[in-house]
Amino acid sequence: MKRHKDLFEDVCSYENLFAAARKAWRGKRSRRPAAEFYSRFEEEIVSLRAELLSGNYRHGDYHYFQIHDPKERTVAAAPFRDRVVHHALVRVLEPIFERRFIEDSFACRKGKGTHAALRRAHQFTKTWPYVLKCDIARYFPSIDHEILLSQIERVIGDKAVLDLIRIILASHHNAIEQQWNPDGDLFSVRERPRGLPIGNLTSQFFANVYLNPLDHFVKHELRVRGYVRYVDDFLLFGENRGALKEQGQLVHKKVADLHLSIHTDKYRLLPTAHGVDFVGFVSFSDGRRKLRKGNVRRFERRLARMKFEAAQGKREWAEVSRSVQSWVAHASHAQSYRLRCSLLGR
Repeated sequence: MKRHKDLFEDVCSYENLFAAARKAWRGKRSRRPAAEFYSRFEEEIVSLRAELLSGNYRHGDYHYFQIHDPKERTVAAAPFRDRVVHHALVRVLEPIFERRFIEDSFACRKGKGTHAALRRAHQFTKTWPYVLKCDIARYFPSIDHEILLSQIERVIGDKAVLDLIRIILASHHNAIEQQWNPDGDLFSVRERPRGLPIGNLTSQFFANVYLNPLDHFVKHELRVRGYVRYVDDFLLFGENRGALKEQGQLVHKKVADLHLSIHTDKYRLLPTAHGVDFVGFVSFSDGRRKLRKGNVRRFERRLARMKFEAAQGKREWAEVSRSVQSWVAHASHAQSYRLRCSLLGR
């Protein structure tokens, strides 16, 4: 396999850093950190480039906060200048790894996304009578840094780029996994850092890299024709329940090799006629497609909260309208006309 070298200058080029800063700025223009960065834009870019090239770049501290939709998660917000570095790195690495990703991996890739994943899963649901639904338990907190770096090093041979990746990984240690050290004495253990911060662009990219071996294992070794993955949620389709059970056991082993585990409550083998729950929708073998009930309930609660805040003058009605239009566009990917009339007609 070809290893790519001489990439660090591309990461640190003015053109790449300018483009990365503009991308990081999207949707953040009104926020103070982004506004402060842009108030001295050229000076910040020159300083950032000098730090990177000299090896003096250090990642800033994260701001951690909780979100509760759809479930409780800890999100890590990196300082704006570090987000510029994340974008600059991914802009260079993404095209290299994109050629190695399979067609049916849909998360955080250009031309992909949840609705493309939904269409592919819906196609398979109408084609195959059975589906094995799998979900990785605590995926982002469980990603092993050593395994991730070994995967990246097979493709990237630029030491400076690898050192920058190590700096970004080391900026957030979610957990330390203790393992016996085969090179030490009887009581010797070694620490393996794990975890990627939810919220980083690099985390989304690294998450795709980490499960790429699983994708190739399912497609090329197990030869599963009906396979689709979105982040840590993936589906295997087939003609035979027994064959899918055997493939599921092999998938468990492959996932364990990556120091991950399948979520026991979300590991299910069922007929596609009963409905396949994936990326917020439920697809049926007869062609029907519905919104997941939990998503509808969350939208109802969010809409009631936004209307109350708008009535109190704490939120603009135009913002409520934009949020509703966004949800309607999302819901229209299912057969949801009556539901939308029921929720919004009032």
